[in-house]
Amino acid sequence: MIVRQFLQWIRHAPAGERAEATSALARAYLHSDLSADDLAAAEGAMIMLLDDPSPLVRGALSEVFASSQKAPPIVVHALAADQPDVALPLLARSPLLNDEDLVDLFATGHPDAQIAIAGRALLSRPLAAAIAEVGPAQACLALLENNDADIAPFSINRIVERFGHLSPIRENLGHLEK
Repeated sequence: MIVRQFLQWIRHAPAGERAEATSALARAYLHSDLSADDLAAAEGAMIMLLDDPSPLVRGALSEVFASSQKAPPIVVHALAADQPDVALPLLARSPLLNDEDLVDLFATGHPDAQIAIAGRALLSRPLAAAIAEVGPAQACLALLENNDADIAPFSINRIVERFGHLSPIRENLGHLEK
């Protein structure tokens, strides 16, 4: 019932108020003791909010769900493919995005999205290899600067082959001892 009222209200509310209400709904989804029916209704409402014309609303969902293991995967995956200012928190932190998802998002992503992916904590060796192979210089630099990345020597060599002529890349190679 409350979700239905929320959806009726949201049709006419200003973007800032919609974003605040959306953030509250997402936090309630994660942290409140909702019944299974209420959880399903809240998830349905958030799926509808993926089509909100305001990036503020979609960004509010992204921020709340960025570090959560309990976020609805369908919402996280949709937001991760959204415009950069919406997607960046999820690309940088979401535990629900696996390497395959991240490689796909990297390949089709905006440069800021690629940099966010390259800067993720605990970045895996296969993802680092994909970034080294096809990433632009800025993403490769972010990868080299990422102390949590597991970068194979052949990936470092590939970055050097591709971007060794760039001073920032060379400067970051000095501290790598892998």
